[in-house]
Amino acid sequence: MRNMQHLSSKHRIGVATAVCMESESSPGAPEDLVAAAVDALNDMGNIVSHECFTNPDTLTQDRITAYALALMRLRERASVAGFERLVNACDALAVTVSRLIEDRSCACREKCEALTRFVVHAKAMIQMSH
Repeated sequence: MRNMQHLSSKHRIGVATAVCMESESSPGAPEDLVAAAVDALNDMGNIVSHECFTNPDTLTQDRITAYALALMRLRERASVAGFERLVNACDALAVTVSRLIEDRSCACREKCEALTRFVVHAKAMIQMSH
């Protein structure tokens, strides 16, 4: 059932969402881990597009949930790849995402900026680590 909700959500919000979080085999090669982490970051970047800054209302509950799932996927990949600094950054951002899930009305330009800034900084962390 979760897969159907995921597919439905993916098409409803029009962005690529996180892949099913069930026990999916982890890529073994470091390049694969980095590619999977970058894919998750790209998903996150697509979710908080530029339109989020001008109109924070576009950060719907579905988009926030998709961002949270991509964040979990990124954290998992970063952990397996040994990117401890990125894992810690994911944990820190999880607080903001959690608050948005609980109360979407607190979505504002600053929160959108924080979510977008995280994507940029996480990409830089991966590039520096790799």
